[in-house]
Amino acid sequence: MKKIILVLLVASSQLLYAQTETDIRSHYNEINKKIQESVENGYEGSLYNNHWETNKNGKSWPAVGRYSEITDFWYEDDPNHLPDTERNPKNVLLKVNVTRHSSHLTTNEEYLYKDGKLLFWFSSQAEEGSTWETRVYFNSKGVMFKSSVKANEKELTAKDLTTEEYKDLKPDPAAIMANGKEYQELFVKSML
Repeated sequence: MKKIILVLLVASSQLLYAQTETDIRSHYNEINKKIQESVENGYEGSLYNNHWETNKNGKSWPAVGRYSEITDFWYEDDPNHLPDTERNPKNVLLKVNVTRHSSHLTTNEEYLYKDGKLLFWFSSQAEEGSTWETRVYFNSKGVMFKSSVKANEKELTAKDLTTEEYKDLKPDPAAIMANGKEYQELFVKSML
């Protein structure tokens, strides 16, 4: 009987994580669809976009050489137009896309939000023929419940991430969460 209860508890906790991951994927796909519609339809799209470009003219960057960065903030309403009762401007931000080119390294990051909370972070990097991808899922309390890391299309295990070769690829949920909050703050400061 105790074994059955234990199996049910483990299965239900796994089901909760699967539902959360499924919900996040659904939200991610919905937001990406809205972004695509907004890009295709311009001002008739359902989302707004603030586009920041760093080093637009491509001049050499100190200690790096070639460097550029593009940050896109995707949001559903101007925070200044919210009624005072709904005045949390962070809640309108849905996604931040960041693309960096630094010397031979290209990095793409995505931060996905819902109701002002970071739910998902994705990073892809490419340098001289090598590629890395990282996905991190957060619950509504900001706790990482799943991550996935690939190096050159090979899924890395927890044991792989302890080796000297891959230890730098292990996700740091606290740093990701801090970066996500920093982007929210930058967005809000730019709008208010």
